[in-house]
Amino acid sequence: MKPAHHEKHDRHEKPRRNGTAILQRATRVPGPQAVAMRFGRTLGKRFTRNNLAILQQTHAAFLALRRSAKAIRGRGANIFTQWVGDPDALGSAVVLDAILRELGAKEVRILTGKLGHPQNRNLVARCGIRLYDPNEERLPRGLNCMVDTSPPLGRANTGPVQPVSEYFFVADHHADPEEVEEDVRRAGVRRVKHAFVGLPVGSTSAFMTALGLAFGVLEGLGAAGRAAAALGIYTDTSALLHGATPLDFRMFEKLTRDEDTQEIVDELRDYRVPPQWFDYRASAFRNLEVTGAVRIAPVGYVRDDHRDVIAEIANELLRVEGTSIGISVAVTDMGTEVSVRADSRLLAQDRERIVRVIDHLLEYAFPGGSGFKYEKRPPHRVEGGACVPHGEAESKLPRRGLRDHDDPLVLEHCSAVARAIVAALQDLSYVRPEDVVGLL
Repeated sequence: MKPAHHEKHDRHEKPRRNGTAILQRATRVPGPQAVAMRFGRTLGKRFTRNNLAILQQTHAAFLALRRSAKAIRGRGANIFTQWVGDPDALGSAVVLDAILRELGAKEVRILTGKLGHPQNRNLVARCGIRLYDPNEERLPRGLNCMVDTSPPLGRANTGPVQPVSEYFFVADHHADPEEVEEDVRRAGVRRVKHAFVGLPVGSTSAFMTALGLAFGVLEGLGAAGRAAAALGIYTDTSALLHGATPLDFRMFEKLTRDEDTQEIVDELRDYRVPPQWFDYRASAFRNLEVTGAVRIAPVGYVRDDHRDVIAEIANELLRVEGTSIGISVAVTDMGTEVSVRADSRLLAQDRERIVRVIDHLLEYAFPGGSGFKYEKRPPHRVEGGACVPHGEAESKLPRRGLRDHDDPLVLEHCSAVARAIVAALQDLSYVRPEDVVGLL
C-alpha cells in the first residue's frame, strides 16, 4: 500500500481500468482440509464442515493478514466505522484492533464521528473504547481499514467523513460486492487490498470474532473487549432472532462463556433512554400517515445525540398489527433521514418484491438521493434507510441549535416527505399493480 503522504500527488489519478477489479478478494479460497485444521479443534469438526463457506472466507482473511504482517509491523492503522457508531461496528473494531496489534501495529485508532444511542454510549464507557474523530484525528500515514460498512468514505452512512484513496482491510456483512465495486470505482478509489464484503452472517462482529479466534486474541481482549463483540452480534441480529446464522450463535457463545463477560453484556443490554425520546414517539404517531399496510411517521427535528430514535420508531411501526412497511422521517443536522423497516410475511406471493417497492418509494420521494442500503433477512425482513444532505430547498429549515423537535417548519417538511411516499405507493399501484398486492 502506498504511504499516505503520496495521496496528495495521486488524488486526481484515474481509477483502474474497467477490466481490473479494485476490490482485491481471495482468488483461491482455502480447501476443506485447511479450514478443518484451523477451526476444527476450537469449533468442532461437524460445525466446521457444516459452515464451510463462511469459514473459508474467515481463513482467507487470516492468511491475507498474516501474509501482510511486514506491511503492518511498525505502522499505524485507522479503523473507520459508520459516522454514527453502533455496537456491531464498535465490537468489530475492537477485535480488529487486537488483531492488528498482534501483527505488530504500533498504534491503532477507532474512528467514529458520533454516538446516537444511549446503549452505544454505555458500551464505549463501560468497555473503555477510545474513539477518535474520523477527520481530525486519523493517523495520516496509517493503514486504512473499515468494518461494518463498505467503502468509499463520504457516502451513505459515512457522509461527513473525508474520503481516502486506498484501503488495507474491509469487512462488512451488508453490501453486495458488485455494488461496492461500482461505488469505489465511481469515487476514484484505487485499491482495496483485502476486501471481505457481503459476508453471509448476521453481524460483522461474528466474522471478526472467528478471525480473532484464528489469531488467538480473544483471551487477550479481556471481559470488556469480548462483551463489546458479543453485544455487536446480539444487537445486529435482534437478540439472535433475526438473520442470525450458526456462526453468530457459536461466536456469541464463545465470547460469553466466562461470568465477567456475561455480567458486562447483561449490564449493557439493560439501558435507559432520554425522556425526549418519548416526545419524538408522540410526535411521530400523532402525525402518522397510514395507507394499507404501510405506515409513515413524520418525526420532526432530532438532535444528533438522539439520532438512533429514528430507527427505533420505524421498528415500533413494524410491530403494529397488519403492517408490512414502517418508515420514519426526520430532520437532523446531517439532512433529511429516512429509516425503513419491513417484513414481507403478509405478502402472499413474490415476497422479494418488497425490496423493489421500497426502492421505488424512496427514489420517488428523493430523486437521485443516495444512501439507501437494505438487508434482506429471512423471511425477507428489510432494514435500511437513506440520508439526503440539506440542499437549497431545505436552506430555510432551522437546524443547528434548534431545540424543539416539533418545530412547525420541520414537521411540515417531514410530513411533505411522508405524503410524497404515499403518492409514490399510489402511483406504483397504477404502474405495477402486482407489486402492491397485500400492501394496499
